[in-house]
Amino acid sequence: MSSDNNGASTSAKRVLVVDDNEDIRNLISIILTGESYEVLAVESGTKALEIYSEFKPDLILLDIMMPGISGFEVLEQIRDIRSAKLNSVPIVMITAKSLTDDIDKAIKLGATSYIVKPFRAESLKQKVIENLTSNE
Repeated sequence: MSSDNNGASTSAKRVLVVDDNEDIRNLISIILTGESYEVLAVESGTKALEIYSEFKPDLILLDIMMPGISGFEVLEQIRDIRSAKLNSVPIVMITAKSLTDDIDKAIKLGATSYIVKPFRAESLKQKVIENLTSNE
């Protein structure tokens, strides 16, 4: 919890960033922390699944193509979690895979949105806002 300028109690929205590319993780983290989000960035699907329940993100930005467990597999496992609160978190796929089949697969597995790399900072911020407000 933090306080705004008026002393009112506020809570930053938590965003989990999952991407094997360190530069992408750092870029997204810089963009979103600049917008006052609490960001946790991890390098693998395995790590994301390990910390997911403890971190309790309000939104997940998830790459598809990662070594080991893919973003599709992470998406499936999160959507299978029995806790309604945890498995209803908006998940935005953020990937270089721009084929309609990949987008369709992600949506069918439970992704709420899709961003194709490379992306603009403003587009990323807008997707984050859209997905966080649609889940309130």
